[in-house]
Amino acid sequence: MKRSASLSLLGLSLLAGILVAHAPAALAAPAATAAPGTGQALEISPPVLILKGNPGETIKAQISLRDISSGNLLVSGQVNDFLAAGEDGTPKIILKDEGPNPYSIQNWVTPAPDFLLVPRQIKVMPVTIVIPTNASPGGHYGVMRFTATPPELHGTGVSLAASLGSLMLITVNGQVKEGLAVQELSINKDGKSGTLFESTPINFVERLKNTGNTHEQPVGQVSITNMFGKKVAAVNVNLPPRNILPQSIRKFSEPLDSTVIGSKKLFGRYTANLNVIYGAKKQVLTASLVFWVIPYRLIISVVVLLVAGFFGLRFLMKNYNQRIISKAQNTAQPKQPKSKSK
Repeated sequence: MKRSASLSLLGLSLLAGILVAHAPAALAAPAATAAPGTGQALEISPPVLILKGNPGETIKAQISLRDISSGNLLVSGQVNDFLAAGEDGTPKIILKDEGPNPYSIQNWVTPAPDFLLVPRQIKVMPVTIVIPTNASPGGHYGVMRFTATPPELHGTGVSLAASLGSLMLITVNGQVKEGLAVQELSINKDGKSGTLFESTPINFVERLKNTGNTHEQPVGQVSITNMFGKKVAAVNVNLPPRNILPQSIRKFSEPLDSTVIGSKKLFGRYTANLNVIYGAKKQVLTASLVFWVIPYRLIISVVVLLVAGFFGLRFLMKNYNQRIISKAQNTAQPKQPKSKSK
């Protein structure tokens, strides 16, 4: 129970902003977690460490922890690897040996020894990463995890211990391979994909695969042009920036709604042009998709009304003409003289 609860809380903390969404502003913000009902809580900064080094080099970093609970906490640390668990950036913390992991840093970092934190105390933990001389160039990923429990309950298994982690994204210099590929560029409305829509809002979806060996952080736009080649709108892709881990796919989605086009109404044929830049060499990735915005149900309703009106008018005109002709014929016939009776 203790182990399972810790992992669950760690996942929530990461989803709250620790993983892979690490704009510079986010790096300065601390992350905190607490075990519900226990008054136990830690605060950590930075939530993400982004580091670079050469094979054989030793990298120094720091992680700050603070006890924001009302009591003393005994803090234990450990290092785990992580991978992407899905296309939304959710991390998969690797807790046991699952076979060779080319992106592992578990043996590069020495876990911090147990230590005691008093309320509001800040503890600066030195982190030493020793990159092996035979480390492969590219990205390597792990998390320094901390678990806090009251000293009197440590090891008893009766407390709900919350885990909090600082992610480490380490790039080993060398022949780093960078590559992205578009797995999907599509448009949907209310979750239904297609290329013909009655109206906005609609959603653009891009699924990008990292084919390299280091994390990528693409940024760009989907621009929309009409049938005359005029740009009518654009939506930003991957803002704020998030990473795509090696050999994984990440899904991005952006709405085309009133916040983008205002009160403008789209009608006709359009082209969505994806253009993103990634990597140290600012490589460009492009794709395009043609779609239509036509209120076809409204048009069909109008056509039906026009056809019904046409035939209704024709019917009325026919009846009117028949009445006029009949009246004219009755008027033209001579009146028969009345016979006199003897």
